[in-house]
Amino acid sequence: MNAANLNLERDNYKDLLKSIKDESMQLAIRHQSNSQHVLEKKRKQKTETDHKFTLALPSIENSTLEDISSHFHSIRRSQPGGFCELIANKSQQKFIQQSFLELQRNKMSQTYRDINLSERKFKSMQRKVPHREPLTLKYLEKQLGISKTPEKQILPTVQRQQQQKRKITEEDIKEEQPIVSFFEETLNSYSYAVPSRRESAQIGVVRDRMYVYGGMSGAGINNEIWWFDLKKQEWSNYCSNVQLFITSHSMVVWKQFLVLFGGSGYYDHKMKIRQVYSTLGFFNTITNQWTTSLESVEPRREHKASILFGKLMVITGGLDSAEKLLDDTLIYSLESKRWTGQKLIFEEGIAQHAQCTAYDNKRNIETVYIFGGQTAKLNSFPLMKMTFYGLHPVGWEKVQYSGQAPEGRYNHTMENVGDYLILIGGRSQEKKEYQNEIYIFHLQKSYWTIAQRQGLQTKRWSHSSCVYGSNILCFGGIGENTYLPPHIYQIETDNFKIKGKIVVVKPLSTIDEEFASNSPPMIITREQEQDSKKVCRLEKFRKARKMYEQITTYLPLPKLKTPKMRYDLLIHFVKNVLKQIGYI
Repeated sequence: MNAANLNLERDNYKDLLKSIKDESMQLAIRHQSNSQHVLEKKRKQKTETDHKFTLALPSIENSTLEDISSHFHSIRRSQPGGFCELIANKSQQKFIQQSFLELQRNKMSQTYRDINLSERKFKSMQRKVPHREPLTLKYLEKQLGISKTPEKQILPTVQRQQQQKRKITEEDIKEEQPIVSFFEETLNSYSYAVPSRRESAQIGVVRDRMYVYGGMSGAGINNEIWWFDLKKQEWSNYCSNVQLFITSHSMVVWKQFLVLFGGSGYYDHKMKIRQVYSTLGFFNTITNQWTTSLESVEPRREHKASILFGKLMVITGGLDSAEKLLDDTLIYSLESKRWTGQKLIFEEGIAQHAQCTAYDNKRNIETVYIFGGQTAKLNSFPLMKMTFYGLHPVGWEKVQYSGQAPEGRYNHTMENVGDYLILIGGRSQEKKEYQNEIYIFHLQKSYWTIAQRQGLQTKRWSHSSCVYGSNILCFGGIGENTYLPPHIYQIETDNFKIKGKIVVVKPLSTIDEEFASNSPPMIITREQEQDSKKVCRLEKFRKARKMYEQITTYLPLPKLKTPKMRYDLLIHFVKNVLKQIGYI
């Protein structure tokens, strides 16, 4: 064979090999694609069978909407992307449909409330301009009461009729006033460590915890923060490194912070001046850390503070280092941490008054209310509220009211619960007597009433209080003779809850008569008489407890005019001597 023929045969052989390889590769690719398709089908079938779950309900009595939702969430968390089927009876299906309808109605009611609140805010933002007639002769004649026509002569009779109608309505309102009753009791504490007795302290509630800070006790002024767990009913304290030994200060709860301002320290006998501060402190209740700053504001004590619009701290009145009454109000922005520079001035200085925030239904805006206090003229302030121009405070005005208003007092507290302002405790400046009544002011109808007290009826002043749901918690203060014990006094304001707490107790005379009529005569021997005369251990413990409760402190009480010695000053003097010696 020639060389040319050999080359042609080789080329043909190579072409055949290439074609065979191509066909084999195509067949392999087709086989792989078919096998992958089959595997994918099998996987889908497995996933569908795995992701399908059934939720079987045993009975309509044991199954609720919360149980169903928790079961669904648990399945979705364990295997995400699954599809759940619900197996239920007709009664169960009806129950689920009704529950979902109730949820939708609640959502609709919430949206309706939000719309009403937004409308109220919009109305409060609007500027109201009174309608004025043009300055004409008729307008001047109306003001002066000059009338020539018979229509104008009828006006005074119409005014008298309106006044008579108003008097009738006021009397009707007094008759229609419901009897409000409060129930007072002490909360049990299951802890050995308890804060000391004190006055002029401040309290606040954050996440079911009542915090206590500051105040003056028999051991002087301390910087410990105590809190009481309202669920566990246990006390615990935190010794801070910040040297904030203060009393007669103000404290406000904002988010998770306790905001302190001002206050006083010890009395300097050399300078004959009491230490008064203008420090601003933030205590974080989550991390238990302090942040303090010295503000360029006039220092003060015996002042009051409250939160307005959820971001402003309004501070009113107080006493400076020279025992001078202050007549200004300061506003501090808690978000920007700056003073707004707005100052509202009273007619005269005020201190040791009561202050709280409440909603004004007539003007559709949240305002600050003030009552009582100590002034230079021995006349405490009546009920007053802050006025606004839009959202900017302008001044203070007296609140018009009906009914029996409370007497002037100082070192009392005032809290807002629902549509009511509640006055607790205090002491009169003129008579120097305790004010044991609890007065209630209705914000919508603007009248004063006296609440009926049930349970404990403790007399207190220079105490502290805060709102916890429908309850008012009180701590510390001075009673009739000495400091009150370190108990948390709870005043229940809800009449429906009070009915379950009131228990009818029979007098001892009726119990003795019933026992004597039912029981036969008993024969007592001499040994039994001797055993009954022996004093048991419980009686000894009770006597010791009474002695402990009757212990009086060496602090100047309101009745003592010239005390011999102050215990806190003696301790301060001893500490200074020990520091000079080098013992401390």
